[in-house]
Amino acid sequence: MILRGRKGRPHSEDRRSIMQEAHGGRLIGRRRFIQLGAAAGMTMFVLGVTGCSPLPATSSAKSSYVPGAYTAQAQGKQSLVTVEVTFGENAIEAVEVLGHYESERIANTAISAITSDIVELQSLDVDAVTGATLTSMAILSAVRDCVGQAGGSVSDLEKVPGREKSDAVEVIETEVAIIGAGAAGLTSAIALAESGTEVLVMEKCGFMGGSMLVSGGRLQYPEAPLEYRQETTEPMRRLFAEVMERARDLGVSEERVSQVEQQYEQWYAEGNTKTFDSDEFYAVLGAVGFGNPLAAETTLDAESARRACEWVTAHGVELEKPLLGIMGFSWPRSTHPVGRPAGEGYVDALEAYIQSAGFPALDILFSTSAQELLVEDGKVTGVRGQCDDGTTYEIHASKAVVLATGGYTDSPKWLARLQPQYGFNEGESIHSVAPAGHSGDGLDMAEEVGAAVVSCGEVMLNPYAHPQYHIVGHIIGDTGNPLVVNKEGKRFVNETGKRTDLALAVMDQPDQLCYIIACDQNSNIMPDGRNFDGEPAEGLFENGLAYRADTLDELADQIDIPASALKKTVEEYNAACVAGVPDEFGRTYFEETAPIVEGPFYASPGTWAVLITVDGLTVDERFRVLDDGGQPIAGLFAVGEVCGQPCLQILGYGDVIAKGVLG
Repeated sequence: MILRGRKGRPHSEDRRSIMQEAHGGRLIGRRRFIQLGAAAGMTMFVLGVTGCSPLPATSSAKSSYVPGAYTAQAQGKQSLVTVEVTFGENAIEAVEVLGHYESERIANTAISAITSDIVELQSLDVDAVTGATLTSMAILSAVRDCVGQAGGSVSDLEKVPGREKSDAVEVIETEVAIIGAGAAGLTSAIALAESGTEVLVMEKCGFMGGSMLVSGGRLQYPEAPLEYRQETTEPMRRLFAEVMERARDLGVSEERVSQVEQQYEQWYAEGNTKTFDSDEFYAVLGAVGFGNPLAAETTLDAESARRACEWVTAHGVELEKPLLGIMGFSWPRSTHPVGRPAGEGYVDALEAYIQSAGFPALDILFSTSAQELLVEDGKVTGVRGQCDDGTTYEIHASKAVVLATGGYTDSPKWLARLQPQYGFNEGESIHSVAPAGHSGDGLDMAEEVGAAVVSCGEVMLNPYAHPQYHIVGHIIGDTGNPLVVNKEGKRFVNETGKRTDLALAVMDQPDQLCYIIACDQNSNIMPDGRNFDGEPAEGLFENGLAYRADTLDELADQIDIPASALKKTVEEYNAACVAGVPDEFGRTYFEETAPIVEGPFYASPGTWAVLITVDGLTVDERFRVLDDGGQPIAGLFAVGEVCGQPCLQILGYGDVIAKGVLG
């Protein structure tokens, strides 16, 4: 396997020794790179003699400091980043990040690159890592603070040149070029490499994972093995009846609704006590959740969701039990990797699998942005991109180019064009929980070669993103069956409704702010101290991402809402939980653990944000990209969010994609 980094340096003899020891004495030759620290999510790259490896610029600037170790903090993506800098009389001797609560894999990429560059170059003119800009800037800001504490000159260090940009052009021949190293790109690359196909992946960020890293890591597991399912409760039975009623009101065919009802009755008639599920029920729930009755007519999504769960477990991922409900999809069918935050567990396992398999014909170019598709005689034959160090890569792909670039949640232009119903402004940034990089560049490149870009009139919104950091892994509580209040301490919506309806309701609240309220019995804090998203709960409280208190009065004080209003709302909500009839918002599903009773009590702040996009390019059954006339564009394929396929569900598509690409 070949992994290319963002930037590199000529190997020292020490580094060569380390490489030889780790790889049985084999040195890495031309275009050979290894990734270190995969188990810890590190993305530190040791580079070979060619490739993405600019040399440091030279400078005669002199600096003086009061020797010693100094610490400072600066705000990163979602937490303060604590940095310690050790100075000698005339040099920065070491930069170490002592603590942070950033997304581990993303942050570690920046930590490795930024800290080593500062020490080696004795400069603050250091490039941020693509995809980890805010963490990079936090490290640099904290180092500036430390320089000042040590009596050094920040301005002098900022004048010291950073690395010189390369003007090299490298041409690489391969069979399949994949643009993007997220869920879609990695699974496609693995399946193709397993078939013996030569593959090169081009990734704009300095790390692999894409939206998986911030997705919450939640997979739906239709018809899961019984060991994953909960025991059926009376509230679940009421929820099933409610879903069937909503399906009929939506216009789902009576044939499909009756089929699911018969399956449900048969399941329990056979003596089963675990939660009912079927592919057809999954389809009906999806139709109700997205407001599209036609979605109930196909079970393809259910089959692919199950395939994704089976595929990740076969590739080393342990999934959490039992299954739980999540926001907008309250039926208990959701799982995620055990013991790892958000979707990092998937990335860890996939990276470990790639490393162990070797895959001699698999290249990954990191920090390299694809800029244009290459076309020859009407066929897409490759891609041209540029590494952050300035190197231009021209990739010639003899069999196919696969777009796996993700959606357009970070593109005001594409949001305004494809989702006009929300009033998005092309000139304004939109709240998004996706990582940096989902800018619609796959749509841009495909449209330039004649691809049709189609809107389905829908985008998936998240109603509970953190108001300041726009992350989704901070929640303490059961998002599938919660109590949600606004900043006045009042309920305002059926919390078990459609995800889009929840988000639209949040938009109408004061300051577009809400809080999920939980208590000890419904906090969803796992035995290992992590929340349902795999985040350490204590870290959430320590960093102010979620709140905990012994009493409701204390909790209300922490989140600055009227205590009397919150306590009144909790009292009314608890009564609704046991009433057995629809409440004032039409909610009927209250699990036995839904009431807010004994402390500690928890509050998780939220606001609406764009989660994922579900339209874009149109593809056929072989994942070939279609033009405006519905004809495939020779040599061009697409998979994942760029063509409307959900982020994590695509994990099960690898073999299907490989068959489509290879014919």
